[in-house]
Amino acid sequence: MNSKNRYLSSAFLLIISSVIVKIIGAVYKIPLTAFIGAVGRGYFATAYNLYLPLHAVIMGAMPIAMSRLVSKYNAKGELKMLTSLRRGAGGVFFLTGVIGTGIIIIFAKPYSSLIASSPKSVYTAFVIAPSLFFSCLAAYYRGFYEGFLDMKPTAVSQTLEALFKMVFGLVFARLCMRYLYNEYITAGTVTGVIAKNEGEALSLIYPFSSAAAMLGVTAGSLVSLMFVFVYDRINRPSLPAASGGEGRRALLSFSLPVMLSCDIQSVVQFLDTGTIQYSLKKAPVDALISAFENPISLSHTQQSDTVTYVWGLFCTALDFKNLIPGITMALGVCAVPAICREFESKNKEKTELLINSVFKYTAVISIFMSGAEILLSKEILEFFFASSSPDVVSGCEALVKQLALTAPLFSYASIAVFTVQALGKPEKSVIPYIISGIIRCALNCVLITNKDYLLLGAVISGGVGYGVMFVMNMYSVKKISKCRISLWNILLKPLITGVSAYFFSEYILSKIFFPAFSQIKLLINLTVFAVIYCILCFFFKVLDFKEIFSVFNFKKNGLNT
Repeated sequence: MNSKNRYLSSAFLLIISSVIVKIIGAVYKIPLTAFIGAVGRGYFATAYNLYLPLHAVIMGAMPIAMSRLVSKYNAKGELKMLTSLRRGAGGVFFLTGVIGTGIIIIFAKPYSSLIASSPKSVYTAFVIAPSLFFSCLAAYYRGFYEGFLDMKPTAVSQTLEALFKMVFGLVFARLCMRYLYNEYITAGTVTGVIAKNEGEALSLIYPFSSAAAMLGVTAGSLVSLMFVFVYDRINRPSLPAASGGEGRRALLSFSLPVMLSCDIQSVVQFLDTGTIQYSLKKAPVDALISAFENPISLSHTQQSDTVTYVWGLFCTALDFKNLIPGITMALGVCAVPAICREFESKNKEKTELLINSVFKYTAVISIFMSGAEILLSKEILEFFFASSSPDVVSGCEALVKQLALTAPLFSYASIAVFTVQALGKPEKSVIPYIISGIIRCALNCVLITNKDYLLLGAVISGGVGYGVMFVMNMYSVKKISKCRISLWNILLKPLITGVSAYFFSEYILSKIFFPAFSQIKLLINLTVFAVIYCILCFFFKVLDFKEIFSVFNFKKNGLNT
């Protein structure tokens, strides 16, 4: 199987698992939001915002470095270096996990109180801290097998993680909510604190039920680690003996620029999120209440919880936007070892083919999902939240549309960064991250505090910042690889296809009478848009049948294949 087909097969497997993970995540958040409310989601999201920057370093730097080095040594037949890398990397990943967990524990309280203006989030942050350690150890095994384009450990483990996160998270949240609410009903208190009415009781309960839900995340990461550990014991390749020193040095040498890039990305992401929350706190409260009057009224939110509630709505809308780059990221994970192999082999023709392919498929997937969310935002929200949290439907409809417009830019930027890393120049992504971060933080502070923009300011800042990041990284890709990048094929044709499909679908759907059931309406609308989009993709020759068939021509790839 040639490199392109192997890449497509691996990418297809990882995309399928990513779709399953995202579906599980969406299903998980429906009853979760019902249990803990938008205020609880605010606590949940605040803890995640402290956790994710460190998690991004682990999942975005070291596994990528491990994957690339495994691919490199395997391509050159340097099996002793593979052994050395495997032995030396274990301690590095272990120590990184310990340090990351400690950082979360140390900074949980000051971040929750001083930056997020949500001191009750500290319980949730403490609970999620151990999952960083488990994720780091799991990433060690994932990165090793990804280097052989074996995506099964990654695909299965991330699916198990999402599934157990959902099961444990919902069970723990439900039990905690039931126990504390029963205390309020029987004694008029929550953990011993007097609650004058149900609104005050829920305000006291949400921090604990959010922390209970987060315990499911930690449990899921432990299950994921257990799976990859067992998989490695069964499938570990036979390699010659070697010490771990040289491999450890190689990993650290390659990881440091990648980690620097990811550290900067994480710091920038932290500051980006922090400035959004801080600017919401500085925004006129009466403007926030006016802008979200209907959902606030429906949810009976206390005025003191307004900022946390609005932040929770924004994070709920982000869940749908993040589906898009979250799924297309699978293409980037697969691209690193595939592009690295051909680039290290000095095969310019295949390198060029792979680079153009990964960007084209990113465009096709992200534009389709973006168009679907813009076209069907209300139906999607009603499907998930109409019965459990109608305030979320009212508060998030416009936000989902706005964020979906910018989502392809996030996908393009992340794939461009992965490609730069695959070409062995991760340090080239540092400056784009910094410039993008400065733009986003500045626009957040200026726009969100303006009563005419509020959360729209966060949407604008993200789109502009990631657009700049994409352009700068694409310049690096072209300069390093010396390959010809066809912007017409990888960006403009898919964009024209997506826009055409959107307007065709909008016209056709306006002529169709829909029954009252939103589930049926959503299914019909999505089917119409998907069929039109697929037809236009083949009509405009964005896709061809040979590429589609090659995806299913999957064979197991071993060492030196």
